[in-house]
Amino acid sequence: MKLLIRNLTIADDDENLLDNAAYTFYQGNVYCINAPEKNKAAFFDSITYGKERVGGSIQLICGGKDCMTPAMVSRFNEDPVFPEFLTVREFLRYYIDMNRRSIQDIKTVDEYLAMVELTSVRGDRLVRDFTWDERVRLQYLCFLISKPPVLIVDGIKNVTNVEFLKKIKKYLDSIKEDGIVLVGCVDKSISMFLADEEVSIAEGKLQGGR
Repeated sequence: MKLLIRNLTIADDDENLLDNAAYTFYQGNVYCINAPEKNKAAFFDSITYGKERVGGSIQLICGGKDCMTPAMVSRFNEDPVFPEFLTVREFLRYYIDMNRRSIQDIKTVDEYLAMVELTSVRGDRLVRDFTWDERVRLQYLCFLISKPPVLIVDGIKNVTNVEFLKKIKKYLDSIKEDGIVLVGCVDKSISMFLADEEVSIAEGKLQGGR
């Protein structure tokens, strides 16, 4: 599977945020997108919603055919939002039911919680009472369950907790096995740690790094 960006042009007023840009993103990789916030947001919006595109194409090639639909792309920012008045177990049961057709091997709620080190959380605890760390882990768990073909992580905070960063990398490495992960990150050291490859937007072009 690969995400093809071809001749992509995105304009804002009189400014081209992307200008005839082209790149190929491959399954099995985490890409950190290093760009000014305005350019990065426009690029992610174009992939997610098809917005602001002046010209060019975005294709997701699966088995030799373009399989791109809105359902193929998942996205979240650094402050995930959940239904406030559900317990963690109620939320996970709801999420599993909503995505049952796309889940290959359905596990128990306890098995899923163990995947992101949330087994110590009381089952009757409301999601609204979760710490930021716990909400982030729960969000990654959703993606570990549903395995989206394209995952956009729109912003990662400047996390100083190395152990927590290692957990995020572990989750992303698992998700990328079945998909393509694009991460927006302004901290160079974090992007170097998380990514298999860095891609910058410079002078309207997508340019690969390491």
